[in-house]
Amino acid sequence: MANISVGQPSTPQLVVMDTASEIFWIMCNPCTNCDQHLGQLFGPSKSSTYIQLCRTPCGFRGCNCHPLDRSPFIITYADNSSASGTLGYETLVFETSDEGSIQIPNIEFGCGRDIVYNNDPGYNGILGLNNAPMSLASQIGHKFSYCIGSLADKSSNYNQLILGEGADLEGYPTHFQALRGMYYITMEGISVGERRLDIPPATFEMKENDAGGVIIDTGSTLTYLPDDVQIYYTRKDLVGFPVVTFHFAQGADLALDTGSFFEQLTDSVFCMAIGPVSATGVDNRSSVIGLLAQQGYNVGYDLVNQIVYFQRIHCQLLSG
Repeated sequence: MANISVGQPSTPQLVVMDTASEIFWIMCNPCTNCDQHLGQLFGPSKSSTYIQLCRTPCGFRGCNCHPLDRSPFIITYADNSSASGTLGYETLVFETSDEGSIQIPNIEFGCGRDIVYNNDPGYNGILGLNNAPMSLASQIGHKFSYCIGSLADKSSNYNQLILGEGADLEGYPTHFQALRGMYYITMEGISVGERRLDIPPATFEMKENDAGGVIIDTGSTLTYLPDDVQIYYTRKDLVGFPVVTFHFAQGADLALDTGSFFEQLTDSVFCMAIGPVSATGVDNRSSVIGLLAQQGYNVGYDLVNQIVYFQRIHCQLLSG
């Protein structure tokens, strides 16, 4: 989740950080099916900096759109949740590392008026950070980074998201290919401890019909691999379990310790945080590197040069 504020006067919003979707949207008042939102809904009519985006061009500052002339949006996600509403421009307010704040005007976003989800979402919207033109990453500086510590540690104050020029682009680089706005990276293999698994090189490759391949996706909790990639573990605890390493092109690695590779449900119950691609229900069968696998890393994105950086680091070291 990312905590940002929208409008003037500003309204705090808790949004999902999603590198696999384009539109930045929040729930707006009035709203249908928004009963489970957190805090105050954003009210466009109460903000002095809100600009309605109209289908009929009438200058950047907008005009008083007829309701039928408002520019619409609709987006549906892999879990069949969706949001629809109208597009506009607004000022975003972010906290800075020195406990100050910065305002960025005229950010295009979606005012969600009708929300569909499968369960209590615990969020007010989606912060789209893919490579498409309307994403917040493309609107603010074409670079960003985030550092994820332990998701199990709810008291951690050091996780961070940086947009624009201050992004931390350090560590081992690997090139990405932007397809449908998403970040496809070249995965070359998997190791368990010192042993490289015997996986055919073509397993993770993109096919001629743009199916397959591997995306990096903060909006997915779990990692999903091709159905024929199987990693078994039969012991009754995680003591001594080796590090699992994902290998990418140009020598970049993502090392998963037990906290990244397993979800500990109770003292005696744990589940591998890896699922088969077929379980995602997505037709193109792309593999997914989810957020649990990215714990313990600062991940940086350079959209201009199409590079992702993996830096294994304690997030606290980046906060000074």
